[in-house]
Amino acid sequence: MANFQTHLNVCIVVSAAVTLGLHTAGLIQGDQALPYFVLGVLGGMLPDIDSDRSKPVNALFSVLGAGLAFVMTLPLIERFPPLELTLIWGGVYLCVRYGFFEIFSRLTVHRGIWHSWLAIAAVTLATVNIASWLWRLPPEPAWLAGLMAGIGYLTHLSLDEIYSVDLFNARLKRSFGTALKPFSFNNPWSSLAMLATVLALAWLAPPADSWSGRFSLEMPVDLDAVPGMIQDAVEQVRIQATVWWTRLTG
Repeated sequence: MANFQTHLNVCIVVSAAVTLGLHTAGLIQGDQALPYFVLGVLGGMLPDIDSDRSKPVNALFSVLGAGLAFVMTLPLIERFPPLELTLIWGGVYLCVRYGFFEIFSRLTVHRGIWHSWLAIAAVTLATVNIASWLWRLPPEPAWLAGLMAGIGYLTHLSLDEIYSVDLFNARLKRSFGTALKPFSFNNPWSSLAMLATVLALAWLAPPADSWSGRFSLEMPVDLDAVPGMIQDAVEQVRIQATVWWTRLTG
């Protein structure tokens, strides 16, 4: 299994590439890149919430807590003063770092249902619903948020499967097939509960009809303009991050 640092590094690269691709395709603006990138990285860290207690897992929940705290507070910058934003940030961080961590450590088994396609669907749809109902995003940005979280989650599970293959000795390790599976074969009740969760989240999710006209195999992309678009996107992210940090600390 890939270690925590490997997961984090690869998820950062993949999330950055996907975010840049969305911006190049005109699906997101430059000032929206940072939140989508953060969602991708957080999605890539989520599968190991079912691990036993260890330093990487403690670090994982610290990163998750801080990341979710920023994701929850950034959309509220215009609605609350700095002191209340700080309290909201601290509350979200403490709930994730200690509350969710304790619950998951008691109720989950490593490489169980949270390492499955059902879990990817659940995380994706949960993010879509949070973006739609809590952050009040329109359907299309909400589904993009879910897409980023789902891609990050899939990246993590794919890495685990890749590390289950011993290329030099041409053999499969015992862990092969335990990370990226349709559902948990050893715990059917957990699988049924996850399936019910996925169906409920799909029913609550906003309609995705607007996607029908957004994608085309003939979508023109000017390759000569890509370097400039990358530079503009990076600059927009830097400016937005500076503005957010100034507002949060001011």
